[in-house]
Amino acid sequence: MAIPAHYIQELLQRNNVTDVIGGHVHLKRHGRIYKGLCPFHSEKTPSFTVYPDTQSYYCFGCGAGGDIISFTKEINGLTYVEAVKMLAQQSGMPLPDEDDKVSKLKSRIYEMNKLAARYFHANLNSEKGKNARIYLRQRQLSDKTIVNFGLGYASDGWQDLTNYLKSKGYTEEEMVSAYLAARSSKGNVYDIFRDRIIFPIIDLRGNVIAFGGRRMGDEGGPKYLNSGDTPVFKKSNGLFALNLAKKSGKDTFILAEGYMDVISLHQAGFNNAVATLGTALTSQQAKLIADYAKNVVISYDSDEAGQKATRRAMEIFSKEDVAVSVLQMDGAKDPDEYIKKFGRNSFENLIDKANSALDFELQKLKNQYNIKDTQGRIDYLTKACDILAKIPSPVLQDVYCSRLAEETNADKASIKLQLEQSRSRYYRNSSYKRNKELLKEGVAGSTKVDYRQQGNTLPKVVAQQNIIGMLIRDNELFDMVNTQLKEEDFTDANMRSAFTQYKKLKAEGYDVGYALLCHYLDGDTRKELAKINAGKADIITTAEDMQMHINNLKSAPMGQSEIKSASVEELAKRIESLKEKKK
Repeated sequence: MAIPAHYIQELLQRNNVTDVIGGHVHLKRHGRIYKGLCPFHSEKTPSFTVYPDTQSYYCFGCGAGGDIISFTKEINGLTYVEAVKMLAQQSGMPLPDEDDKVSKLKSRIYEMNKLAARYFHANLNSEKGKNARIYLRQRQLSDKTIVNFGLGYASDGWQDLTNYLKSKGYTEEEMVSAYLAARSSKGNVYDIFRDRIIFPIIDLRGNVIAFGGRRMGDEGGPKYLNSGDTPVFKKSNGLFALNLAKKSGKDTFILAEGYMDVISLHQAGFNNAVATLGTALTSQQAKLIADYAKNVVISYDSDEAGQKATRRAMEIFSKEDVAVSVLQMDGAKDPDEYIKKFGRNSFENLIDKANSALDFELQKLKNQYNIKDTQGRIDYLTKACDILAKIPSPVLQDVYCSRLAEETNADKASIKLQLEQSRSRYYRNSSYKRNKELLKEGVAGSTKVDYRQQGNTLPKVVAQQNIIGMLIRDNELFDMVNTQLKEEDFTDANMRSAFTQYKKLKAEGYDVGYALLCHYLDGDTRKELAKINAGKADIITTAEDMQMHINNLKSAPMGQSEIKSASVEELAKRIESLKEKKK
């Protein structure tokens, strides 16, 4: 979509980078820059940095970088054009009127999903849905709950939904894109959800973005079938019932495994329950929960698979600023069954008595050893100290050392000595990993050189990156570069693309900053420039520095492919250039 440069320039002027990002990230000022916890990966120490002077951001932890448009795009799961439109609406600008295929398809899918949800709900209340209604009654769901969650039924016909959506003007390709239909080996489309209870998945803006379906009979595919990724939905990024839990006003969320668990919890008054969407908990989902809650109670099934998923979830949540506790359900395999057997009040008592994640981990460890046996007690205490070594709080460590001493009848001083050894080993290993990461940093470590591109060498790429980085910060240096270098002098494809677009914008009379230039570059180049920008945040650019980088580019060693293809005259010029540099 061709949005003109003047529109983007005005959009950037109306939207300040710290205001846009500050709406999603808690930023603290550090001199001329701002820092905060990265919204794109889990971290406890801020490595996400915002640079107001270039209207850009960069995360030194995960490498995410860009301008306000790319940030809006990534944080909201939008296309580039949708992000531009969102920023335009927020700043009172008229929307760009050019057509965009992806944006149009997403709008069509939203409308199609809404129609499908209504169709499924109508089916549930028709003769076709009689058995589905009986099933939901057996699960003790009220009419109010069924309506609140928009539950429905997909009939067992192969093309019932497909034919309905066709009558509403939707194409087969659109249905396949929405994961409502699939295409057979013969090229015919058919309904994906057949003879299933339907659970609509709704995002925070109220859009139906996907569906989950529970099989009615014993045959017909997996017990639960979920929408695959589509232009409006990614399994790893969403949570079932988050749109409702968000409105609960509670700072504690209950994380359950399945749709029915969540629905039963809400019906019992626990309107702060959510679930993942047919996948194990991801870091994106944990971060999403941490955005709305300070505490999370993990309420997974009590079977072996559920306990394994619990430990995995605890590990993921350990990287977030959220307190984790684990529910222990005796006499029931899941929250739905527990509430039916023992009632709402008993479940609420379970929540109040839920073990902390650390207690849960130590109890699971203890169950593996016979602490009445000397060797079993030693092994248990050794492993327990390895767990405690990761806790930053000395007070908490001391409390748990007292507990361990009491339950094993061991000397607390000896346990603390073992803990110190575990701590030393843990921090030594952490330091080793950090040193390995540091080796990857710096100019050589951070510079990606694609040697398949003719003429690429490390000195050349470094020089090109320095030149483009300085041009972004100081437009007055452009004439110096433009008179001495041509586009073909830039052997790195990303830097050549940046220089080409920079020249075009300058020719049109624009003052070219990072954010405006980004509009004309691909995602990889935008991120690379964000990284270069971040590395030069505290460096004052001068004409002398720029001339040095130009000279370095001209006199850098030639690649073998260049030498083979160069003419005698070109080689002679290069030799003269090297002689001048040596003088």
